Amino acid sequence: MTNMNSSAAPSSQTRTTRRKRRPVLAFGLAVLAVGGIGAAATSAAWTDNTFFSAPAAAATFDIQGSIDGTTWLDSGTKDSVQLTIPAETLANLLPGQSRTVKLWVRNQSSVSAALTSEVAFATGSTFVVNPGAAVSGLAATLTPSGSGATDQFDLTVTAPADWAPANQGKTGTIVVTVAATATA
Repeated sequence: MTNMNSSAAPSSQTRTTRRKRRPVLAFGLAVLAVGGIGAAATSAAWTDNTFFSAPAAAATFDIQGSIDGTTWLDSGTKDSVQLTIPAETLANLLPGQSRTVKLWVRNQSSVSAALTSEVAFATGSTFVVNPGAAVSGLAATLTPSGSGATDQFDLTVTAPADWAPANQGKTGTIVVTVAATATA
């Protein structure tokens, strides 16, 4: 008879217990491995923040005009022009005659202004041929008001030398537009 040692051959009960433990043991080891990696990554990642704040404010922008260099007005639309040159300044024009009017503009803004001008006759002119009208001497740029930002320029109106007699007694209104664009 052969003597069987219990340690030599596992019993069926021992084999069943081992089979049940293997998946549980494998799952447990996987959880520990993933948890350990996650814990290592979390504990190794240091974080820090720094914050900044900056107040912001929009620029101011205001261009004003004057017909005497002393009294300044806003005249924002062609429909409500507040800067009116006295009528006698350009009255009784004759053929070939030129008249020049001094005008002023100032920058009451917190930023510089790029300037352009346009001269046109308003609707309703009764002249057969409008006299010529042009601006000269207008600065291209005005600095902000703290820097003495005024500019004197000229409006010159010239009737043609061959201005037709049909223009006698006719009238028209000249509109000078000084357009300003804010610049840095």
